[in-house]
Amino acid sequence: MSILICPNCGAPLLHVPEHRAYRCENGHSFDCAKEGYVNLMVGSKSGENRGDSKASARARHDFLDKGYYACLKNAMAERLHGTVLDICCGEGYYDVPVPEAVDEFYGFDLSKEMVRLAAKRGRGTFFVGNLASIPVADASVDVAMHLFAPFHEKEFSRVLKKDGVLYSVIPGEDHLFELKEVVYDTPYKNDEQAPETEALELVSRTKVSEQVHVPKEDLQTLFSMTPYYYRTSPEDRGKLDSVDGLDLTVEFVILEYRP
Repeated sequence: MSILICPNCGAPLLHVPEHRAYRCENGHSFDCAKEGYVNLMVGSKSGENRGDSKASARARHDFLDKGYYACLKNAMAERLHGTVLDICCGEGYYDVPVPEAVDEFYGFDLSKEMVRLAAKRGRGTFFVGNLASIPVADASVDVAMHLFAPFHEKEFSRVLKKDGVLYSVIPGEDHLFELKEVVYDTPYKNDEQAPETEALELVSRTKVSEQVHVPKEDLQTLFSMTPYYYRTSPEDRGKLDSVDGLDLTVEFVILEYRP
C-alpha cells in the first residue's frame, strides 16, 4: 500500500500501473509522467512554474553530482530505514542509492523540474507536493529527511509514526566561511539556530564537516544555492570571478527530532 493520499479528498491513493496513474476511491486520478513521478499539486498551483527553473535545477544537479557534499549524503544514508520521506527533496542527490534498510522511499518538492530530475535517479516514489499540506497519510513515516527547507512542524509531526524520527539539516557555523571571506567585507558565521517547535522534541545534534576544493567554474553555482545569494549585490557576487578556486569548509548540523 502506498502512503500517498489524494490532495482533493484525503482518501488513499492507489498506484494503477497499467494506466500509469494514481487513483482514489472517489474517482480522482493523477497521471504519472514518463519519468515515473506524479504531480499531486491541485488547482492553479500545479508546480509547473514554481520553485527552481530548469536551468537552475540542472546546475544544482550537476554541482552536487561532483561530490562536494558527499559527507552529508553519507551521514544521512546511515540514518535511513523503514518507510522514508524526503521533504523538499530537490533533485534527489541525497536519495540515491537507497540504503538496503529502507523498505519504501518517497520524496517530494514544490518544483516540478526538481522532482523530474529526482525521479530519473532511481528507486523511489517521487511527487510534486505542497509542504503545508503533504499528501501523505497520518503516522505513516519511519524517517523523514528535511534538508535546508522551511520547517512545518504540524505537518512533520502528523506524518511521523509514534516512534518515527525527523532529521532536519541546517548549515554549521563555519559552512562556506572561506567563500564569505571573498564576497563580504565583514563575513559572519551561521548561528546554528535550530527551528523552534512544540510538536516535536529535539533530542540530538550531530555536526558533519569536511574540507573540499571547489574550482572557479563551480563557485557561482555553489553561491547561488545559498540563502544569502539573493541578498548580495551583483558587485559582491562578482568577486568570486577573481579567484581560481577555493578550499572550502562544508559543515552541517543534523538535528534529530522525535514526536
